[in-house]
Formats: sequence, structure tokens, C-alpha cells
Amino acid sequence: MKTFYISALLLISINCVAQEYSFKESYQLGSTAEVSVSSSDGNIEAVAFNNDKTDVFYIVRKNNRVLNISRAELEKELTLEVTQSGNSLSIVVKYKNEFGWTDWRDKMVVSFRLQLPTETTCNLRTSDGNVSLKGFSRDQRCNTSDGDISVSDIRGAVTASTSDGNINVAKVGGNIEVKTSDGDIRLEEIKGNTRASTSDGNIVISKVRGDTYMKTSDGDLTFRELAGSLDAHTSDGNVSGDIVELKNEVTIRTSDGNISITVPANAGMDLNIKGERLNVPLNNFSGHSDERSIQGKSNGGGADINLSTSGNVTLSYR
Repeated sequence: MKTFYISALLLISINCVAQEYSFKESYQLGSTAEVSVSSSDGNIEAVAFNNDKTDVFYIVRKNNRVLNISRAELEKELTLEVTQSGNSLSIVVKYKNEFGWTDWRDKMVVSFRLQLPTETTCNLRTSDGNVSLKGFSRDQRCNTSDGDISVSDIRGAVTASTSDGNINVAKVGGNIEVKTSDGDIRLEEIKGNTRASTSDGNIVISKVRGDTYMKTSDGDLTFRELAGSLDAHTSDGNVSGDIVELKNEVTIRTSDGNISITVPANAGMDLNIKGERLNVPLNNFSGHSDERSIQGKSNGGGADINLSTSGNVTLSYR
């Protein structure tokens, strides 16, 4: 029992002093900084702090273990280009034998944690890793080829893309454009216009105030508390959601799936609906309707509602 107790204490002690980063560099860029980080491997995390100092934490791992090394030691293994000009900072990591054979167990992988002024504009790029941004007041851009993207609490615009991964964006004041080739997209509390597309995955958006475009080739599209125009397309999936304020136009198309939407009570609409089976109340309707198509005005007309699918269509009032 005594031996077990001592071993447990040693394990706790080791965990408490575990290396969190390899080395740190600090810069004075001013409050409206511009920071660019480019790497072909590793994660990048950027967090806003209410000060003028820029802190860059280098997290160098080998065999999934953080190394306690200096910048000089790191530069023996790879090329590190750091350029500061005025309020701009650029960091580029270039790995040796990047396109040749390398045992992954012998490779040093560099990840970053950036603590930046709130008004910093970031441009973050990595090929194999996750990217996260939080708390900034200006426009942000991030890209990864194989990893997830997480963005939150941004007052400016956001542009984000990944080739193989999920994208989560929440609480953005400006326009957003997000794209992934193989993954899901989730957006919440967006005040600007939204463009979201994925080739193989689902898209879920909620509390979006601007105009919305969402597209997937193979997946479902879901929206909640939408206020604004909507243009939604999927080749193989269902489309469903509720609209709290109709503006301009709602266009939804799916080649193989059902459409189910809820709109404000007694909303005026110009209806153009096609489907296998239609469940659409026609209030104060004028126009043409049959089992598979509706074309005309409801409640005197208003926003254009274009719904088309080979499946079922349900439209209800809230």
C-alpha cells in the first residue's frame, strides 16, 4: 500500500509539471496587429486578449510528447521564417523532406498558441491540423487541408475552409464563408450574410440574421430561427427548419429527400412548389394547385417561396 501511495504521488507530480509549450516569443505589434501563420503540420490556436502584446507559444512535439527545446534547436530540424514589419507578423514553418519519405516517429511537429490583441486580423494556414480562433473584433481567415476549424466570438467577417474536417462557427457579427469537402458544418448566431458548403456532410445553422446560402452534395440541411433570405441545395438529403422572418426569397431544392419548413403565421407568399406529395395549407390562395405542384399567391403574395424535390413537401405556420 505504501509503495502504491508513493507511486501515485510521483505520477501526480509528473503530470503537474508536464511541459505545456517548448518556448515563447513576444512582440509589440500594437493593438491593430496583423498576424499570419503558415505551416504544413500541427494545430494553430489564436485567442484574443485585451492588451497590445503578442505572445507566440511554440509547442513542438515528437512521438506526441512536448519537447523542452529552444528556437535554435528547433531550427536544426526545420526552417522557421519569422518576419516582423510594423504591426505585421509573419511566421512560416517549412519542414525538411516534406515531400519525401520520413518516419513520423522521428518528425518534430510544431503547433502554435497565439495570444493576440483583440483587434488583430489573423490569417492562419496549416495542412494537417486543427485551427481555432476566439474573441477578435476584426476580419479573420483560416485554412487547413486535414483538420477541424472552430471559430467563436468574432465581430468581423470570417472566411474558413478545410478539405477534410468539421467546421463550427458561433457568434459572428460580420459575413461568413465556410467550406469543407468532407465534413459537417454548424453555424450559430450569425448577424451577417452566410455561405456554407460541403461535399459530403450535414449543415446545421441557427439564429442567422442575414442572407443564407447552404449547399451539400450528400447530407441534410437544417436551419432554426432563420431571419432573411435562404438558398439551400442538397443532392441527397432532407431539408428542414423554421423561418422567423421572411425576406425576399426562400429557394430549397433536393434531388432525393423531403422538405419541411415552418414560416410566420399568415405570411404573404408567392408559392412555386413541386414534390411527390404536398402538405401545404393554401390560405387566401389564388393560382393553380394539384397533388404535385402549387403555383400562385397565398395571403395576397409576398416573399418568393420556391420548393422543389422528388420527395414530400410540408409547409406549416408558426
